[in-house]
Amino acid sequence: MGFPQGASIAMKLTSIRNPVPNPFYRCAGPNCGILKQSSDRWWLMWASREHFDHTALYLCAWDEDIANREGTLHVCGELCAQKLQSQFMGNIREGQLRRVGTGR
Repeated sequence: MGFPQGASIAMKLTSIRNPVPNPFYRCAGPNCGILKQSSDRWWLMWASREHFDHTALYLCAWDEDIANREGTLHVCGELCAQKLQSQFMGNIREGQLRRVGTGR
């Protein structure tokens, strides 16, 4: 018993070695979660220590390659980007205060 003609192709596309990217993106903004539509002008955000001694927050216009990278946040617009930036800043400040409090 063989697979239907399209089944073998679908299995190759969804194999673990070659995963199919999720075509659905949700906004990472607090209490948002709307789905991206094809004509939306979304943004991408991520934090990294790659180029500096401290964690830096990055923001760029939508790019499909960056959108599929691990750790990238998909953001529907300015308001959600501002909320995420505020959370990031609060987390950094909280971490600094903890280190001062513990004497590190």
